[in-house]
Amino acid sequence: MARLQGELDLIGIDTLFQALSSRGAEGILEVQREGQRIILDISAAGIRVVRGIRRVRPLGEMLVQAGKITQEQLEAMLAEQRSTSIPLGEIVVQRGILPRAMIDGALRKQVAEEIHELFSWTGASFELHDASYQAPPDEGPRSSIVVDGNIVAIMLEAARRTDELQQIRILISDDRLIPIMTELPGLLEDPGLERPAVEEVVPLVDGRRSVQDILEVSLHPKYTVLRTLYGLVVSQVLKIQDKGRSDGPATVLGRRRDSDSGTRTPRKVLVLSDSSTFGAGLALRLRSSGYSVVEDKTSVDIAEAIERSSALAVVADVALDSEAGQETCRKLREAARIPYIVITGNPGPHLVVPALNSGARYVLTKPLDESRLLERLRELLLS
Repeated sequence: MARLQGELDLIGIDTLFQALSSRGAEGILEVQREGQRIILDISAAGIRVVRGIRRVRPLGEMLVQAGKITQEQLEAMLAEQRSTSIPLGEIVVQRGILPRAMIDGALRKQVAEEIHELFSWTGASFELHDASYQAPPDEGPRSSIVVDGNIVAIMLEAARRTDELQQIRILISDDRLIPIMTELPGLLEDPGLERPAVEEVVPLVDGRRSVQDILEVSLHPKYTVLRTLYGLVVSQVLKIQDKGRSDGPATVLGRRRDSDSGTRTPRKVLVLSDSSTFGAGLALRLRSSGYSVVEDKTSVDIAEAIERSSALAVVADVALDSEAGQETCRKLREAARIPYIVITGNPGPHLVVPALNSGARYVLTKPLDESRLLERLRELLLS
């Protein structure tokens, strides 16, 4: 019997985790959404994934798909596993196929990704069972992989990943897009990327596989693969091309909107953001859609920045819940003789309404829906 159940949107996964942590509680947490289910075993030792979304792929299947072993080799090792009861991962290590650290690291990352995935779920329900609860037979045995149960660390990492994925999705907007090599990967020296992930992902970029194809065959979890592809795209080691269109537009970012291309002079937009990562990613995405972009900080003299840029519209990244954000809105209202859009990570109505009242034509919230931004920007420039 479940001792606690409810809607995740109402209580929040962070609140639920904190409550468990503060009481030193142990139990089995089930979270369901649209046919997807994640089951976590929470104890003093840490957190295990009993059932996940992506971690259901067996190690052997991942090794075959990644080209590390053949199907025949896998069947031979599975036969050895059945006769000796030695775990498959141990057999792989003994045969020198992969080092133990790589296998353990890949599995641990997959487990951590399942946990962090919950922080992005909406419309989900949960049930919290006592630690004595037994998972149904179809769930299989509990994983032996345990990740750190430090709830504060998990929440901080989940928040960091959410912010980073927003930037990634500005550049890699569709998993159907195909990465194409433009430079020798040996030239890449980006301390922000994991070298093992780069070395595994780069050989998978063959001009035929889409981002989704690479995600399916990689030993690394989805977040790591997307982060690696993003870094390679930003460094212009890769470019992205429409799937099935070898003669189609190939850019460093993504699909170029046909309606925004042509021989006319690009329309100029001023992007204001104090986040160098978000501002640069946003500017790159707008350029890939045919706009001429000028970048600046929200902390500058906005009236002067608008005049200097000769822009036709402004897109401002603003923290509406801060005094600095409110000051930016005031400056925009006073200075902007051109239409502007506000992008914010604080979507509460009590914050959005004042921004609209200040003169913003639209307020868009993070994670940013880039298609909506482009649509709203086109509306501004046509009005």
